[in-house]
Amino acid sequence: MASIQVLTRKTGKSYRVQFMRNGNRVSKVFTRKKDAEQFLAQITVSDELADALTNVTLTSTTIQQAIHEYLEQHKGRDKSVPQRLGWWVEHLGDKTLNKVNRQRIKNAISILEAEGKAPATLNRYKAALSAVFAYMCDRYDLKVNPCLEVKQKREDNARTRFLSADELARLMKATKLSKWGRLHMLVHMALTTGARRGELIGLKWSDINFNARTAHLAVTKNGSQRVLSLTADLLTELSQFREIGASFVFPHPSGLNRPFTEFDYHWQAAKKAALLSDFHFHDLRHSCASLLAMNGASILEIAEVLGHKSITMTQRYSHLCNAHKAKLTDRVFGNLMGG
Repeated sequence: MASIQVLTRKTGKSYRVQFMRNGNRVSKVFTRKKDAEQFLAQITVSDELADALTNVTLTSTTIQQAIHEYLEQHKGRDKSVPQRLGWWVEHLGDKTLNKVNRQRIKNAISILEAEGKAPATLNRYKAALSAVFAYMCDRYDLKVNPCLEVKQKREDNARTRFLSADELARLMKATKLSKWGRLHMLVHMALTTGARRGELIGLKWSDINFNARTAHLAVTKNGSQRVLSLTADLLTELSQFREIGASFVFPHPSGLNRPFTEFDYHWQAAKKAALLSDFHFHDLRHSCASLLAMNGASILEIAEVLGHKSITMTQRYSHLCNAHKAKLTDRVFGNLMGG
């Protein structure tokens, strides 16, 4: 609320108008009361107009429109953001901004939770929608971001679920039978490179070097570039799908010039067919690291494959490396020390 404060000094009276702008208290001093009153009136009209425009924005702009506007200026590195926002469009797109409250967001997140999404994934979906509201608050001076009223899910950063030999065989068989012909190749690539879902799904054929047997990741989660080593079997599978003129390795089936980020239906179907429980796509990364560890790779080698800047995160696999070392020393020194 703007107001006028009278200041009395030896030189005479002055009039200070105090008002709020963008959450900050601002003041302007006038020597004449009439000037201060005129300025106050202008501020009041301006504030009333701003409030009216805010109300119009809230009641006339849908989530779909807000997301569309946000994505037009979005230059973030996370390629999974459009996919997550696409999910929000599907579930809340027709609702105007004033109709999306804490409870609606919680209800929507519960749908993702029921689909088996990990706590960290739920937080990323909420963060994507929160970024849209933050943009609208800044752009149109909206006052509320309902996403901030929804508690973060506790993330299990120590999770190390990985596939057993039987589970791996069942999953690879199920992916071969998938209605999406490239699911097997995607899972194959995730399992043998340790790359993240978003890093793989955004790959272009220009990133693949068949002669060097590598795939180049221009931008990764930690902001650095990384080169993936590709196995001979994976290169053979990639060659079967290699297309002249197609940009993405995993293109959208509709023919749109963008990656197929919405493959969850096919992934869930394959997991169900393979009888896998409590297993997320990111766990393929853990499976890659675990297989490396159990086959003699050192912590440093695993960190290099996964692209960890620090081996702190890689230490979770140290017990598997230790088990391998025990077998190695038994094999080398067992007969020697046994006489």
